[in-house]
Amino acid sequence: MPEFHNALLVVNPVSGPGLAPRYAKRVVRDLQRRGLTVEQRESREPGDIRRWSHGAADEGFDLVCVLGGDGSLQEAVDGQVEAAQKVPLAHIAGGSANVIPLTLALPWFPGPAVSAVFQGRVQEFDVGYLVGRKRHFVLMTAVGFPANVVKDSPRRWKNFFGLGTYLWAGIRNLFRRQSASVVVESEGTRRRRRANAIFVTNIGRVPDLRLRMTPDTDPSDGFLDVTLISSRSLWDVLVILARMLAWRGPHPRRMIHFKSQHVRIDATPPLPVQIDGEMLGVTPVEARVIPRAVQLVVGPRYDRESSPSVSDGR
Repeated sequence: MPEFHNALLVVNPVSGPGLAPRYAKRVVRDLQRRGLTVEQRESREPGDIRRWSHGAADEGFDLVCVLGGDGSLQEAVDGQVEAAQKVPLAHIAGGSANVIPLTLALPWFPGPAVSAVFQGRVQEFDVGYLVGRKRHFVLMTAVGFPANVVKDSPRRWKNFFGLGTYLWAGIRNLFRRQSASVVVESEGTRRRRRANAIFVTNIGRVPDLRLRMTPDTDPSDGFLDVTLISSRSLWDVLVILARMLAWRGPHPRRMIHFKSQHVRIDATPPLPVQIDGEMLGVTPVEARVIPRAVQLVVGPRYDRESSPSVSDGR
């Protein structure tokens, strides 16, 4: 069980339905009950969260709690990647979809989330970096079909329906999958094929949904997992989904999976790109891994076999 003393609580007041400032009072109270000294700050300008996260160690904080959506956590990760001395980041869900807390086995509600921070552990994670676009990602960069799902999931819907918005958008896009001639370059190997979905994954497992985007769920192995999918029918989609749920049995012939430290993807015609649930233009896109670049707090249900923790007692 990790021990902390001085916490910085960063609040994004406009995340999700805008309830983060109200949640912050409970988070501060719960942290103080555990003996922590807490300083609360609300972000007002772009870059606030990144700057505070970057300087957290210099200011004497040994924990940064981010109360906001996935984008808020991404900003904190940006700051930590560039920091000389790392400080663990704890994501207190306050956004619309809250996909990152889901993958880290952290609850969606502030009270249980704070409890999970102290019942869980601190773990090192790789971070993906988009070369030329100067953006980091925790979960994945995805091209084609998954980007269209994000595009068709507006924030106002996510505020009401959360992850259900992605599910509905995914069903809609099953019937209009965009295919392209794709070229993937990785470590001197050039692959060319028609594809309608490409995943460049850093964290490939959602524990509570028993979903694995990739067969290897280690997020600190120094590699990104690249998956190319060229489904031509709904049957192909079902077979691939079954494979992603179990990763057992014969490998689908419409699916290619490999590991890479540096990958470049181009497509004709260009395909849309999303990064951790945010649209980011179209291909080409180039990604590389930054090994063990950030420390994240994971919940007690997070699979310990995924990768080694920094410590269970700091």
